[in-house]
Amino acid sequence: RLGEEGYIVETAADQSAALAKLDQAQWDVILIDQKLQGPGGPDGGLDLIGEAVRRAPHAKTFLVTAYATPRAIARAFREGAYDYLQKDEFFSALLSPKLRNAVEAVRAMRMAEQTVAETETQIRGTWAGVETEKDPNRKGKLLEDLMVMLFKTIPGFHQATVNRQNDIEEIDILVQNSSTDAFWSKESQYFLAECKNWSKPAGAPELRSFLYKLERRFHRAHLGFFIAPGGFTGTLKDTLLAERKEKYLVVLVDHEALSELVQSPDRSSVLKRLHERAVLALSAG
Repeated sequence: RLGEEGYIVETAADQSAALAKLDQAQWDVILIDQKLQGPGGPDGGLDLIGEAVRRAPHAKTFLVTAYATPRAIARAFREGAYDYLQKDEFFSALLSPKLRNAVEAVRAMRMAEQTVAETETQIRGTWAGVETEKDPNRKGKLLEDLMVMLFKTIPGFHQATVNRQNDIEEIDILVQNSSTDAFWSKESQYFLAECKNWSKPAGAPELRSFLYKLERRFHRAHLGFFIAPGGFTGTLKDTLLAERKEKYLVVLVDHEALSELVQSPDRSSVLKRLHERAVLALSAG
């Protein structure tokens, strides 16, 4: 399931295999089952938590259990667990949002510790992954990760988060606008960004869905960025002109614009040009 959401996932069948994997890579999240040897076995996962925290101090470690007791949970947190997930009827509903929040926290911490040069290297590496990755789920996740990093390098756009969900829709990226730049401070309190990392151009139905999301934000989000490295159909552009609304502006970001954003030392200026191009296009229409 997590692979289908675009995460890179590794598994370990026992404690020794887990310890070996912990030393092999930089992990964002570690999920540890409480009973590694089945229902009748000992609480071996609890023994592993402390070692996982020591070997991967930046990762967020979760206890996953069908046998939660006050004593087990208390011990898990003493050993350094970040949170726990109980295998009950709510497990499926809680897994994705809890994991996503943990990953966001880890990556925000890492970005804060990185130099500018390290951040730029990570951005370019992620962009290379977007262009070369074959798995469609992973490819889409990489594009979302890239856009969050790009937004966070722009002053005033540091609060950028991925996949804010409610019962009827999913927003790829939500950006809180705290900019003091006169150009951006006139815009709405939040921006939305939607990523369509397809080999084919994005079309009118996807645009209409995005416009609907903008309209449902209680007048707090009037600006949206629609990102599609595969480009846009002529029908989409016609729809954008035909269904334009006074309060809402959608900025189209294709492969060329995205590449410029990755390479530019002044990403705010690039977005301003794209913004102005979108306004002029709608005005001409």
